[in-house]
Amino acid sequence: KGQADPLSLAPPRLEVAEPRDARRQCSRGTRQAGPHRRMALAQDEQPAPPSADVAQLASHDTGDDTMLACSYSRFGGPQVDQVGRIRRPMPADLEPGKVLIRVGASSLNPADYKQRSGEMKLLLSIQFPQVYGFDFAGQVVASRDDRWQPDDRVFGMCKGLRRGGLAEYMIVDGDICARTPANVSDAEAASVPLVGITSVLAFRKAGLAEWAKSGARVLVTGGAGGVGSTAIQLAKRMYGASFVATTASAGNKAEFCKSLGADRVVDYRSEDFSKVLASDNEEDRFDFIFDCIGEGKKCPSLLKSTGTLVSIVTSPSALCLREFLEQSETRKFQRITWGVEGFLCSAAGAAILDHVTGAKSLRGKCRGRFFHVIGTGNGDIMEHLAKALASGDLKASIDKSYPLLDALQALKHIESGRAMGKVVVLCSAASSSPVN
Repeated sequence: KGQADPLSLAPPRLEVAEPRDARRQCSRGTRQAGPHRRMALAQDEQPAPPSADVAQLASHDTGDDTMLACSYSRFGGPQVDQVGRIRRPMPADLEPGKVLIRVGASSLNPADYKQRSGEMKLLLSIQFPQVYGFDFAGQVVASRDDRWQPDDRVFGMCKGLRRGGLAEYMIVDGDICARTPANVSDAEAASVPLVGITSVLAFRKAGLAEWAKSGARVLVTGGAGGVGSTAIQLAKRMYGASFVATTASAGNKAEFCKSLGADRVVDYRSEDFSKVLASDNEEDRFDFIFDCIGEGKKCPSLLKSTGTLVSIVTSPSALCLREFLEQSETRKFQRITWGVEGFLCSAAGAAILDHVTGAKSLRGKCRGRFFHVIGTGNGDIMEHLAKALASGDLKASIDKSYPLLDALQALKHIESGRAMGKVVVLCSAASSSPVN
């Protein structure tokens, strides 16, 4: 029998806090906003407690079996987002291989609001309510996985389209977790999993190995975003790139990218990177181009003859979707729409999809070396990311953090497209400081 979806533990009815009232009642000091170039939350920052008027809503100890969460109960725009109390998962709900976590922090990604808009509803059966947050960091409360014991600090990314990080508690698979380094806060840890896993998958598609001095020339489009800012760091420190170029607007974002390790930043507002970085010299072209913002179609001419282009936006392929369904083990916990797998696995279906999305054309222009990747929970990759965080080779890039009660504001910020780095949601008062 397939593993239960932890989100299905929540009942369909929510007691919703009106977002405008909640924001007015909540102390303005609870929202943390650091300078744009800040690499991580300062260790001594603490989220202010909620006011007495909302204490009952926000408290961890309400005396019942509910918890605070940010969710939605139907597809749509921001108007369907809710902050309220839902059923709290209990130790008795655990199946073998699962762990119950008290969430310290989560982070938001564009995939969150894209799922809310119904991006995958034709491919998969979605159960409501859906709690936001692929990423999580927190403390184990109960475990049916031999790798984890109560009080262990862990972080990771949920498998497939399951989420649940924007809540006080969640149940996750033990094999997707890694131990949070002692010198890393929950907020910092929660900002890494999805963007880190996605980046590593992309580097692996290019044939690059972790902790090797590749000497590769790398281009990352959209270096100031969540995935881009992580990829720049990993390119230099985990994959030993000799040169990293990126695109970003001039000013704060360009300086931010340079602080991460970018050797050259092209101002996309005033320059066309596909022309500025073009060269007739094979040695000046790129071994690997990672497209994080949908500019993949402008990149093939910048590749070396043996170079690889990987995108997380441009031209999703049948191969990518098949790999995602397999790696995420989606069949175990979600019903795939009838006919979808057969279509993706058939030569005719794959050819049609790749033609429609443009994947076939890009593969041809890249001499077969074009790939699309979708990140999903992966314990092996999380171990590499934990090592990089512990050593300082990877630092959290946090634009703003919000308390869980202000999660609607956090969603508004990530959906605006103006975030530089990650948007983090603090789900407990202790999440902003590392455990020594």
